[in-house]
Amino acid sequence: GTLSSFSLILMLISFLQRRTPPILPSLQDIAFSQSWPPDYVNGIDCRYCTDSAAIEAELAYLRGREAPNDESVGTLLVEFFRYYGYEYRHGIIRIRDTRSFVPPGDEKGYYLVVDNPFEIGKDVANIDASQQDLIKKEFRRGFALLKEGRPFRDLLADPSAPGE
Repeated sequence: GTLSSFSLILMLISFLQRRTPPILPSLQDIAFSQSWPPDYVNGIDCRYCTDSAAIEAELAYLRGREAPNDESVGTLLVEFFRYYGYEYRHGIIRIRDTRSFVPPGDEKGYYLVVDNPFEIGKDVANIDASQQDLIKKEFRRGFALLKEGRPFRDLLADPSAPGE
């Protein structure tokens, strides 16, 4: 019932893509839109853009007329915990546009479903419904601790241990 490191990284990428202005574009989407050749690993197309000029151009496009995002790493960390603790309600967490693979549908029944960007439709979080409230509570705890100015190591402490 815990989130894997891969799931957390994808959640972080998704969060950074949703910032205003965005901090990261979808590297897979850039590769597909520019018709990069497939890069198969164990039969799965794992292509993504590595061209820094193309990545910068996509970010400039996504920002429009806005300046680059200048939020500090500390602010982003606090906002990550706030977003997943309070704002995120439901829906599949994705880091690429999957509309050409899977038609859009009602995602209200999905909570902490993290889509594998290389295997569309595969949930890499696999969170049991009984663990969802506990995970949301931990995101909220992390947000509260950081908002109070507590050090990051306090987030890693067992909340049921004495003194917490």
